[in-house]
Amino acid sequence: MKAVYHYTCHSGGAEGADSYFEFFSKKFHVRVVAYSYRTKFHNSENKYELTTDEFNEGVENVLKANEVLKRSKINQYLKFLARNWFQVKNADEVYAVTNLKLINNRLQVKGGTAWAVQMAINSGKKVFVYDQQAAQWLYWDTYYLNFKPLTELPKINASNFAGIGTRNINLFGIEAIEALFKNTFDTNYGK
Repeated sequence: MKAVYHYTCHSGGAEGADSYFEFFSKKFHVRVVAYSYRTKFHNSENKYELTTDEFNEGVENVLKANEVLKRSKINQYLKFLARNWFQVKNADEVYAVTNLKLINNRLQVKGGTAWAVQMAINSGKKVFVYDQQAAQWLYWDTYYLNFKPLTELPKINASNFAGIGTRNINLFGIEAIEALFKNTFDTNYGK
């Protein structure tokens, strides 16, 4: 395994997928920035507290994402959703572990992860999603405007990437994050 200190995982420090991205980042010598905004529940050793101006910038981007998502009652979650913007803004690729649902022949991300994924799509970032229910990696196809299955395990190609996802991670999701890191950083993986 090679040392990879020039990589940074941008995450949120929440329970579930964020914590596992942080755990495997540490294991593979990847720097982590875990964004937060005025909460006592954020316990990451890599915590970055947003300023009020940064929070407001995040809110603007959440509202743009919600023009596509069309979800109600988001105001009570804004301090969590606004931090998602900085995970996306500072990353060139986004890796999310979550669950997907089919609506009107399009796959959509469930839960709070949907905002980060939509902000990444709005920003033209490369987006990869691991669907825990299907146990499969997918990517956002900009031509079809839908998620399409990957034929092989993805590799992190950007030195700044976002590692995000559901709080309700399952064993498949944990294994997917570990395999992503091994496939990227362990030169002996899969041989």
